Amino acid sequence: MKSILVNYVICPECGKDLTLKSKTTKKDEVIDGKLTCPKGHKFNIIRGIPRFVVDKTDGFVKTEDAFSSKWKKFNKSYHDKKWFLYQRNWFLDRFGWKNTQNLNKFLKTRTKILDAGTGIGNSAKLFSSNPDAQVFAIDASMSIEFAYKKYGATSNIHFIQADLRKLPFKKQFFDFVCSDQVLHHTKDTETSFKYLTKFLQKNGLISIYVYNKKAPMREFADDYIRQFTTNMTENECMEFSKDMAYLGKALSKLKKKITIPRDIPILQIKAGTYDVQRFIYWYFLKCFWAEDDDLQRSIGVNYDWYYPKFAYRHTPDEVRKWFKDINVSITHFKEVESGISVNGKK
Repeated sequence: MKSILVNYVICPECGKDLTLKSKTTKKDEVIDGKLTCPKGHKFNIIRGIPRFVVDKTDGFVKTEDAFSSKWKKFNKSYHDKKWFLYQRNWFLDRFGWKNTQNLNKFLKTRTKILDAGTGIGNSAKLFSSNPDAQVFAIDASMSIEFAYKKYGATSNIHFIQADLRKLPFKKQFFDFVCSDQVLHHTKDTETSFKYLTKFLQKNGLISIYVYNKKAPMREFADDYIRQFTTNMTENECMEFSKDMAYLGKALSKLKKKITIPRDIPILQIKAGTYDVQRFIYWYFLKCFWAEDDDLQRSIGVNYDWYYPKFAYRHTPDEVRKWFKDINVSITHFKEVESGISVNGKK
């Protein structure tokens, strides 16, 4: 933890300022220590990361444990340059930036950035291009350890283990908030989104991506399978996710296409020609297989879906209503099969 962080964070329990007590330091980095507030709330700094998570409910813990185990197993695959570039380009396309030049031009106008659900930190690194901005990258899971190890030396990134539903910051603190592929894994997507907007300054921008509701047979299969997989052990679900990856691979290797001559409205299937694997994947069963034949990443994507306790899906109309309810103007809206990406200005 960079020692200047104490100037920005507050107690997530009572909102009071915090006092830093360092035990072990390395240059300007606090490796071990404690943050305390006047009301006696205490938060440890362990291995360079302040630990603010206080939620101990079963659903929250199960979800964060799922991501902790995922990143422990797959952090190297997802830190790989190929995956970093793929995610970066997908992010730029979904949120309308198109290229890094446009994103960096926007980031030059931002000074306080919240990466709400940073995972292994690739997104925080993307947001740190403006050296005059401070990037606050939070995650409730142990993925924050791998993020800190990879990017902790970056001078303007602060990695914090915290719950995005109970943030250690003052309201209206940020001029850019991004929560990409995260909110649907909280206990309530809508209220989590609305809570985040309270920390956004006037004229600030918030970017979110949430799961899109799928076709009815895929939704039925997801609900049916997840009632079993969310109650499996970590290893059991990892093996099941591997089976789904192998199924996806077998279908993909067919290299066959199917033509649907007419719309099938009840199944929400549009007329057209589809690759067999993608047709089954989007309309009937999540069996992800990466186009670059990356087995580890394929297992991780399936596990990411089947093991977390919380994994909600939403319609475009739902998401638009969230923004309307709190008078945040939508400046960009893109729906793809997997999810919905939105930029909104407060």
